[in-house]
Amino acid sequence: MLRPVRGRLVLGMTLAGVGALFAMVPFIAVAEVGRALLSGGAVWPWAIAGAGGAVLRAFFMGASASVCHVANGHFEYGIRSRLARHLGRLPLGWFGDHGSGEVKKAVSDDIKGMHHLVSHALSDMTSAVVAPLVGIVYLLLVDWRMTLALLGFVAAVLAVVSPMLKRGYQAHMGTYNRAQAELAKATVELVDGIEVVKTYGGRARASQRFDEAVTTLTQRCLAWTAAMGRPATAMNIGLAPATMLVWILASGTAFVAAGWLPPADLLPFLAVGVGLPGPYLQVGSAANMLRQGQLGATHVDRLLGLLPLAEPAEPRRPADGRVVFDDVRFSYAPDAPPALDGVSAVLAPGTVTALVGPSGSGKTTMARLLPRFWDPDGGAITLGGVDVRDIPSRELLSRVAIVFQDVVLLRESVRDNIRLGRPDATDAEVEAAAKAARVHDVIMALPDGYDTVLGSDGGGLSGGERQRVTIARAILQDAPVVVLDEATAHADAESEAAIQEALSELAAGRTVMVIAHRLHTIAGADQILVLDSGRIVERGRHEGLLAADGLYARLWRAQNTEVKA
Repeated sequence: MLRPVRGRLVLGMTLAGVGALFAMVPFIAVAEVGRALLSGGAVWPWAIAGAGGAVLRAFFMGASASVCHVANGHFEYGIRSRLARHLGRLPLGWFGDHGSGEVKKAVSDDIKGMHHLVSHALSDMTSAVVAPLVGIVYLLLVDWRMTLALLGFVAAVLAVVSPMLKRGYQAHMGTYNRAQAELAKATVELVDGIEVVKTYGGRARASQRFDEAVTTLTQRCLAWTAAMGRPATAMNIGLAPATMLVWILASGTAFVAAGWLPPADLLPFLAVGVGLPGPYLQVGSAANMLRQGQLGATHVDRLLGLLPLAEPAEPRRPADGRVVFDDVRFSYAPDAPPALDGVSAVLAPGTVTALVGPSGSGKTTMARLLPRFWDPDGGAITLGGVDVRDIPSRELLSRVAIVFQDVVLLRESVRDNIRLGRPDATDAEVEAAAKAARVHDVIMALPDGYDTVLGSDGGGLSGGERQRVTIARAILQDAPVVVLDEATAHADAESEAAIQEALSELAAGRTVMVIAHRLHTIAGADQILVLDSGRIVERGRHEGLLAADGLYARLWRAQNTEVKA
């Protein structure tokens, strides 16, 4: 994953290492100046070396930061581009099975975590390793016995504290990250449904899930802090400059008294040894950023490892808009009951086929298998005599126009929202599609007409008007097959009439599949398929199905009873 920027990272780490080497020079210079004053040696060379070391340290550290941040910019652009391309190749059904919070976490949160890894962690760890090594080498040259005494104290503190830190991290990091992911999903769900949440005073499921996610994350954070807090505090106290000073003075005094160490040689340990563990504490922080980056990289890598929608090795083009379901079987999971079980049907060009049935009967599944939201487990679906799996996904989607029950508009102009159906369409063609969808006059009444920027809320358009914008998009696409997912479900009577007119324009001469909940809207369909528990239990026209007095007739009577009531 880091391969494209590996060269820049190595350069940044090298510059950081050189900068860390020069960072130790001023401290060494202070110690040597003190020794020179006590012994009558030259002072100015060391003073100049200390000042030069400080300047060079600033230069190399700045250069390292610049190189690593440039590398991070290239890395983030590359990985986000890869994610966008890969997500675009996943089956459309994957996005319905997974919350948008998972995509947001990968594209935003995980890459932000890897930002610290690329921009800071690697160079910081290099500095944290090089600086103590330079200090240790210098102190060994001064007196190896005193250096071992100093290192022995540091090692003893780390030997006691490090295992506790490691256990605390391993025990809580996984649950903390899972709680973060759940909060991200719950936040997106809450924002998407904020109107409902506010209407019901916070009692909506999304609000409850958000509160639970916040509580869970807080508990995980507190548990992690409790597990890590005591050993971290003990390490900070044990390796603090004040503690190191006490140890160096105590052991140094003993060494001087025993005649093992000249008094002047104690100065390097006071100048350099006191701060020797400091970079190690930075290693802990940098290692934490490294782990965060690794966790983010694992999640991103898992997404990149998802199998994309299989593209045909030898693509074929459909002859027409004839759709055939041939003994189609499909389940959402290996151990789940079948959503479709042996479904067979023929949808002829120029006809309307309605899918009806109780909730969970398989209507939506059947409609979404046609544009390959998923691939069937058994049987085949053909378009124009060609298995849909043998049609390139871009070609297939260009031949199937879908009008969803839930309207989706992008934060773009009205013109660009309609032009999604055919990006190369002219302005005149866009306006012609809007007129056919009975929404042209509504658009012209907007502040900037077709250039008015809409949002996910429709930019002031009513629900029915927003739906007609999506119908204009489908009309512009001019696909031979149309899938309608109860496009009038949320419309009032006036809007429903306008939408029905627009749908009639869209359906003319095409193969139309309609998911119907309100049966009066499909009474004139050429073919009605009645599904129950994943099977087609009845098929025919409205009058014949009523006469058969089966499931369709019962649904019809139930709806008409409700209307009369």
